[in-house]
Amino acid sequence: MTSSPAKPPPHLLREVLRLLRPFWQLILLASLAGGAGGLAMAWALSLINGALASAASAGMLVGLAALCLLSLAGQLIAGIGNSLLGQLIVARLRQEVCHRILDAPLAEIERMKSPRLMAVLNGDVEKIAEFGNHFAGYTTALAMVLGCLAYLFVLSVPMLCFGLVLVVLGGVLNSVAMRAWLVRFDEARGLEDQLQKQYRAIIEGAKELRLNRPRRLRVERQGIGALTNRIAAVNGRAYALFWAVDTISIALIFVFVCIVLVLRPHLGIDNEVITGFIIVMLFAKGPIEELASALPVFSQAQIALRRISTLTAGLAEEGSNVAGRHPAPPFCDSLALQGVRHSFAGEGGAGGFALDIPHLTIRQGEITFIVGGNGSGKTTLIKILLGLYRPCSGHVLLDGRPVLAAGLEGYRQLFSGVFADYHLFDEILAGPGGALRVNAWLQRLDLARVVAAEGGRLATTDLSTGQRKRLAFIHAVLEDRPILMFDEWAADQDPDFRALFYRTLLPELRQAGRTVIAVSHDDRYFDAADRIVHMARGRVTATESGGARVAGAAAAPLAVHGA
Repeated sequence: MTSSPAKPPPHLLREVLRLLRPFWQLILLASLAGGAGGLAMAWALSLINGALASAASAGMLVGLAALCLLSLAGQLIAGIGNSLLGQLIVARLRQEVCHRILDAPLAEIERMKSPRLMAVLNGDVEKIAEFGNHFAGYTTALAMVLGCLAYLFVLSVPMLCFGLVLVVLGGVLNSVAMRAWLVRFDEARGLEDQLQKQYRAIIEGAKELRLNRPRRLRVERQGIGALTNRIAAVNGRAYALFWAVDTISIALIFVFVCIVLVLRPHLGIDNEVITGFIIVMLFAKGPIEELASALPVFSQAQIALRRISTLTAGLAEEGSNVAGRHPAPPFCDSLALQGVRHSFAGEGGAGGFALDIPHLTIRQGEITFIVGGNGSGKTTLIKILLGLYRPCSGHVLLDGRPVLAAGLEGYRQLFSGVFADYHLFDEILAGPGGALRVNAWLQRLDLARVVAAEGGRLATTDLSTGQRKRLAFIHAVLEDRPILMFDEWAADQDPDFRALFYRTLLPELRQAGRTVIAVSHDDRYFDAADRIVHMARGRVTATESGGARVAGAAAAPLAVHGA
């Protein structure tokens, strides 16, 4: 099994078009409605200007009322349509990112770290949602500006030229400024990833921070305080630049109005035309301001979309087809590693680790203990055996046949496990008779008094570490997989439950035909294993048989199968 390379980040415009393609009908409707509303308002402006020059007729008033209603209806339809569009895009983005995270190799997820992933799922997606929710207003404002230019063309070509010069100057000014604040917004977004890490520290390290005042002050002041102040300063400079450019753009309107008033005697243009130009320019000030206000939001959405695209492209797909529900292959004889090598670098490229397993066999129906000191490679070995890591070289063999990439998803369905850093789900997936089986296990592991299972869910998971791990054990057993893995499961249990695990539960599982792989340091219970694999520095240093099989006391198969 070898890992597939990550894809290069897609072109931003192509990514935008791909996202929008499924919603083209809604986009077309909202855009037409917004455009019609904006043009109707510009047309109404021309009628108002005409009414100021001469008496307003009844037909003109009816037309003006109709245009106002059309403008309002267009803005309403565009607003609802674009708000819905924004939510649909956000939903699709969230689903796609989550799908890529779920489908990516575990090593890639571990390399990227949860703060970065959470920043993308929360912050970046919300930035795109913010732009989408206001898109209707931007569409209407753009239509109004274009309508005003069209009216100036009808009114006077020289006045249109004045208006075009104003638009071009404002566009160039905003384009230059936009490049500057994009750099600042991008810098601030990078700092957000570091801030997410600090957030995680104050939540997950709450106990340690309360016991260590110097560390708490360091996190609060030099961590969160420094980062939030820096983000505020960077964003503040970007927005200060925006408001400066926005003020200059609006000032240009007044400058052009003043220029036209000064040059009026020399232009040879009727006062009605001059009046119309001034009214149009002052009216267009609002839509122009709204379009200008969209630029920072658009810039942040652009950065967010680029980061989402880079993240998803950086997550190589394993080619697994979860929707296809590939069944687990039969497991009849053995699970083996042949010539397996796996290595990865530590943080900053230093302190790397290499696993080298020329040969290792796990027999069906046996209990295998994997033992060794910290950093010996036990966890890496487990992840390769379970198909969570792909070895750099060598093969994982199932009943003597290599596990190929196409069958990796099905292969993983052979396993249930409780990892040292396990996540406890509140939903229990159990087969037939699930409720009875869950309640039987809760009673047996002394959990029925602290937690209840209702409707296939645990009423609470807010329990002690040992109790939570017992719940994780129930999860694993009730999934009815042929191979069970326990990574230091007994480390958090009191002596009674530790003895129950080694002397009763493991023999029962073996008697029921399950294969058990357990990472353990409990040398006093090594006789409970059929085979013991010793590891050090990423290598198997010895393999020995365990003690005599310990008969699983009076427990009936009910404990395992819940029949």
